[in-house]
Amino acid sequence: MKTTFIKILALFFVLALGSCRKLDLEPLGMLDEKALFGNEEGARKYVAGLYSHLPIEDFVYHPERGFRWDNYWQNSETFASMSGEMTGQFWGVAGAQGFGYWPYDKIRNVNTYIAGLPNHKDNYTEDAYNNTIGEAHFLRAFFYFALVKRYGGVPIIKEVQDPRAEKETLLVPRDKEVDVYKFIYDDLQFAIENMQKISERGRANKYVAAALLSRVMLYAGSVAKYGFYSNLAGDASVKGFVGIPKEEAEWFYQKAYDAATVVLDGPYTLYNKNPDDKVLNYVNLFLDAESTEDIFIKQYDITGPHNSRLKHSYDATHLPNPTFSSDNESAAYPVLNVVELFGELPITAADGKPIRYASRKDLYANLEPRLQATVYFSGMELRDGAEKREFDMQRGLYVSFPGLASDAQMGAGGAPVNSESNRILAGPKNAEHTYNGTKFLITGEHGMWKDGHANNTRSGFYVRKYINYKMSSKEVKLYNSTQPWKVIRLAEVLLNKAEAAYELGLLKNNETLKTEAFTYIARIRERAGAKPYVYNSGPVVGNKYGYPIDGNLQFIREERERELCFENHHWWDMRRWRIADVELNNFVPNSLMPYLVLDEVKYKPNGERIGSYIFIREREPWNKSFTFEKKWYYEPLPGGELNKNPLLYPQNPIY
Repeated sequence: MKTTFIKILALFFVLALGSCRKLDLEPLGMLDEKALFGNEEGARKYVAGLYSHLPIEDFVYHPERGFRWDNYWQNSETFASMSGEMTGQFWGVAGAQGFGYWPYDKIRNVNTYIAGLPNHKDNYTEDAYNNTIGEAHFLRAFFYFALVKRYGGVPIIKEVQDPRAEKETLLVPRDKEVDVYKFIYDDLQFAIENMQKISERGRANKYVAAALLSRVMLYAGSVAKYGFYSNLAGDASVKGFVGIPKEEAEWFYQKAYDAATVVLDGPYTLYNKNPDDKVLNYVNLFLDAESTEDIFIKQYDITGPHNSRLKHSYDATHLPNPTFSSDNESAAYPVLNVVELFGELPITAADGKPIRYASRKDLYANLEPRLQATVYFSGMELRDGAEKREFDMQRGLYVSFPGLASDAQMGAGGAPVNSESNRILAGPKNAEHTYNGTKFLITGEHGMWKDGHANNTRSGFYVRKYINYKMSSKEVKLYNSTQPWKVIRLAEVLLNKAEAAYELGLLKNNETLKTEAFTYIARIRERAGAKPYVYNSGPVVGNKYGYPIDGNLQFIREERERELCFENHHWWDMRRWRIADVELNNFVPNSLMPYLVLDEVKYKPNGERIGSYIFIREREPWNKSFTFEKKWYYEPLPGGELNKNPLLYPQNPIY
């Protein structure tokens, strides 16, 4: 029976390996345990199948449809929309209840691997065997973290279950959330102690395991410290299936801190190949195949078959067509709420009136380089030479704007200054308005006109992070992007250690730990070209989230969002900090809309037009809003699994 099962697994991996071209492997065919685990090459092939199904929330992840290993489409339906970082076609928290992720078939495959390897230990060198068995524990931990952060406590299954056994013996109850996190800790600590320090790109090693451990333990520490404040009642909470005892917080934060320390002693450095141009440096961080900051990445390859899982379409689905793309359309746009995290924008003068600009480019000229590398402002350029084009965003025209910025009332149509005779908005694209005998385009080429959402920014911005500026417009099309997804990079680990250090400093009343946290923040901000943060030894303590939080810790959290925005972290961060029900309570995305003021337009002797441009803060034009429900701090256990295994009850709170 065991041999038959191994052969069935081999068939599964024949399919899985279609996506593992970067590991340069041949198909398995029909293999028994000896062929799979009896030598390094067989084990390598088996592992490749496991990597192909790791739950990585990358370019093609969909909050409602899952990891989509067989669908490499990318659109605006991402965590960035759910967490309020972007707006577009997809909006709100439709994916908050998940998609029923339940990867116990994959966990069984890992357990089979762990159980089978010792039978062939003599065929490996000691280092190779230790690395191989350590890698298996890393993979199992990766799957379990994807489960526990969604559902809280789930069944911990360490052994391969016998399919011939009585059904009742195969029904496993849930374990407590705290126990699942400690099980993951044991797996990753085993991996750290056994794996080698170097691996090929896209595969785990000692430092990758430590980096993942720092992420997992930080998540658990936050749930332990702040989970109580979400007031989730019910049997699942009482029995510990959701929630972690508060007294466990220090232990988890310490483990996060220790794991990050291991990584920082490794070979990784913050990317800094272009130190004299911090904007370009930060842009290239996400494109350079040899980045020194990459700890763990997912690679892509367009040379595979059409159904290859290693294709993505990030550029084609985030750049406007046809200016920058030959295919598809953009439909997801960064919101002003995120942009303003980087600092106050120079849009309003001291007297309250909008600042006038001769060119839209002047707005962003002195903003933080990292921000300029994260979003495209109106007037920014993409590509070089004959293909160089500007992003052209303009909401409309004002005949006159003599008053205060606040007179625009966030773009409300009822504001006197926004009367139809004074504020001219376009219906169709390329519409014109004649003023004093001169025709003016009402909107920019890339928005914001009245009809349609595609190629028409709703926020005044386009995303820049991860966009491959080296591709020509003809190359930007569906299924033709290859930049890797940064699963874990050094900046995240620095942020993990900063947060863990500060939280430990609070719990232990240790000022040294708290100040140490900002040494890691300083490294990130220096690379970003941001102003140094001045540590406050007596910070103001607020109660915005229903629990006390001081200004230093709030800054650490905001720095995390600045550095990691659009990388699918913030949704999970808001959940673990238990702040989503506050931050996303009737959340309204804001936009920054450029306007041309007609009665202030001037001309140079050569006829070139000079401004006058103003930038007005407005609500998102579709007037969207949404509210996060507290039950969404956990996803519901899949109904089908509950029907098959009643020992999984009770269901998570409020479902």
